[in-house]
Amino acid sequence: MKFNLVKYSRGQQVVFVVLACFIVGCFVVDWLYDKFDSHSESCFAVDSTIVVEIENFEAALDSFEWQRQREFSPRRTMILTRERFEFDPNTIDSVDILRLGFQPFMAHNWLQYRRHGGKIYTHKKLRAIYGIDTVLVDSLKEFIVFYSVKPEIKGNVAVYKAKEFFAFELNSADTALLSKLPGIGKGRAAMIVARRTELGGVFFAEQLREIENIPDSIIDNIIPYISVELDSIKTIDINTVGIKRLHKHPYISYYQARAIYNLRWDKWHKGRIESLDELLNLEEFSKDDFERVKHYLKIN
Repeated sequence: MKFNLVKYSRGQQVVFVVLACFIVGCFVVDWLYDKFDSHSESCFAVDSTIVVEIENFEAALDSFEWQRQREFSPRRTMILTRERFEFDPNTIDSVDILRLGFQPFMAHNWLQYRRHGGKIYTHKKLRAIYGIDTVLVDSLKEFIVFYSVKPEIKGNVAVYKAKEFFAFELNSADTALLSKLPGIGKGRAAMIVARRTELGGVFFAEQLREIENIPDSIIDNIIPYISVELDSIKTIDINTVGIKRLHKHPYISYYQARAIYNLRWDKWHKGRIESLDELLNLEEFSKDDFERVKHYLKIN
């Protein structure tokens, strides 16, 4: 049977042609889809290295944005370890301000106040510095030491007289005397006396550097004025005391105390060590250990 398109009207012919094109188009599309689907996995597979690079790039952008905000933020904050030590708000440096727990911008404002001639002689004056953490300032009140005494009023002007250095004997000076030294308030004076008591006396001034929270700069300033009376040093007789008493001294560890005791009671000594130099034969004592502790030991 032959299909004669001529016998149909022009409008009907157009409909037949469109319908035929549609049917052919459906077959072509179906064929192309099957072909595309069979090769899509191989043709369009995403390289894993590209994914990693993209993720790294995005992470770098995030890091850069965080760093930019951190660098240009006028009041960025830091998590700081808060230490406690006496300080003079008129001389403390930026490093020690941060050690106290203040944020960098607070340290900046503090130092700027001083650079412009500001003086801090009261706790309230320190609280008034712009942006300062007043709660932290209040918690540090007992550690604030002013190296100047109360001002002498001359007319309408307050004149502050700075503390002055003076000569003193280290093993007899009490807290009242020590606290009068520049940089040594009541707190640090108490630390010096406590350390002196633990040792049984101070043999030489450099031992003050062993005290935490007293900067070397302050020790350097007071050392020229120190004298040391050696007769007041308390010594330990290593032939009469036990391990517990030996270990109580800051310069003697438990193992060193036990080594001294065992040496005293070995089969050769039988309860008596004849010379302090014998401690150098013990592996628990280095030469430096011996030189440091020998001033506090004796043999009767």
